[in-house]
Amino acid sequence: MILQQEDLKRVSEFNYFTKENPCHIYLICKRPRISIDTENFIIDKDKIIFTFKIQRQNTFENIKIEIPNTYNTIDFKLTSEYPYNYFELRKNGEILLNGKSAVFLQSFGSKFTKYLDLEVLYIGQSYGVKGARTAPERLQSHSTLQGIYSEAIIKNPDCEIWLILTSFEQILLTSMDGRMRRDDEEKQKDTEHLERVTNAVLYDGLKEQQVINFTEAALIRYFQPPYNIEYKNTFPNPAHSTYSECFELDINSICIEVDTQNISCRLFSDTIPAHWWHMHNFFLHSNTERKSMFEYDKPLK
Repeated sequence: MILQQEDLKRVSEFNYFTKENPCHIYLICKRPRISIDTENFIIDKDKIIFTFKIQRQNTFENIKIEIPNTYNTIDFKLTSEYPYNYFELRKNGEILLNGKSAVFLQSFGSKFTKYLDLEVLYIGQSYGVKGARTAPERLQSHSTLQGIYSEAIIKNPDCEIWLILTSFEQILLTSMDGRMRRDDEEKQKDTEHLERVTNAVLYDGLKEQQVINFTEAALIRYFQPPYNIEYKNTFPNPAHSTYSECFELDINSICIEVDTQNISCRLFSDTIPAHWWHMHNFFLHSNTERKSMFEYDKPLK
């Protein structure tokens, strides 16, 4: 889900996220300010033309979007007040459409992707002491979010701050190397290890706090957001208690996958280019300790 700070209360009121579908990880992002130009709204019996303005520092780039007029009328009025990030479209005096200018542009699909890309500034979790709070609840009074908003207004008045609330699904992948010869004792240890990991992940389940912690840490390590500090250059580290369970279970690696096609926005950072789909594998043991089962880029010997 993509939204702005003022939308958080409404999300909580509608119970969009539930215990079965929780949201404990959020991303704070920015992108150029998008406004709608009411002075260049054009309509005739065949077409309707909207004009959007993309702000980059002191300059504006205009985007025109033309759609067919299927309403059998030209009695339309488009209104928007400064800073023109919210609009209202009336047909025959009645509201036909209203909302945020950027979200409206987003609804026209991937053709305008480059204007909708989001730069990741901060990644965090909303998991409380007893797991009681969700991301929408925490972010309503989140000090880091307030700080980023304040700094963005001062340093980047041409940008808007957007929030992405996420849900992650846990998947276990296993692999065996049939080429390596093992004695009976090693085979028994491997079998016991596989059973222990399988039981812990599939049946007992990893602790929710552990899953959230290493998901957050992996995302931070991948995107390297400027407002994150704690995990930025230290993941993975077996000494860190928040994801120690993965090392104790001897899990070979953690892979994160983020797909944002459903919100029509690509993610990027200073170190990661913009893509719809991001995937990265973090090995939890060095190559000298264990030959990773996921090193697909290395030729088979």
